Amino acid sequence: MAVTCIKCGRQYDVTLFQFGRTIDCACGTRVGLEHRLNLPRASEIRFFADVNVASVVRWLRAIGIDTVWEDAIADGDLVRRAIEEKRYVLTLDKRLLKEWRADNVLLLQKARAFEQFQEIVAHFKIEKPAKFFTRCLLCNTLLREASAEEITLGGPPPRLAENRITFFYCPACNKVYWEGGHTRRMREAIEKVFAG
Repeated sequence: MAVTCIKCGRQYDVTLFQFGRTIDCACGTRVGLEHRLNLPRASEIRFFADVNVASVVRWLRAIGIDTVWEDAIADGDLVRRAIEEKRYVLTLDKRLLKEWRADNVLLLQKARAFEQFQEIVAHFKIEKPAKFFTRCLLCNTLLREASAEEITLGGPPPRLAENRITFFYCPACNKVYWEGGHTRRMREAIEKVFAG
């Protein structure tokens, strides 16, 4: 099977266009096939963030959305993995949209992380989750509740443990979380996004 340039009629082997890849034809026209991401209706939305939007990852994980990113991943690998893992790509890279025709790529318009978060929530019509802070903000793993006795070296300050605060623990990276000032500020900001 071949893909034909709509301007000059030159034909290219279809294997050049996997995962929505495009190329420049000799005549200067961009040639490619669009990849359609078929997500099951019942599945929850998942993201793969480009390195240029890495700061928004924490906000998405804070509302429980499975969001991954990798430093220095090539655009082709990013798009391919996102398609294979049924994730939407978040990026500021206009070139990525030019080189890849995949309907799972969202080109963000805002430069600041929190504004990007607002943009993503609005674009995908994400509803407020029942609980915030269910994923590790560092590694994306689901958190589990832990008692002060379970929290070992590197855990919370002793005064927090004495006050019987609820702790959450990441079984993958050993990060310990609790409701502190930073968490409260993030929660308040997120609540405002979902309030309208």
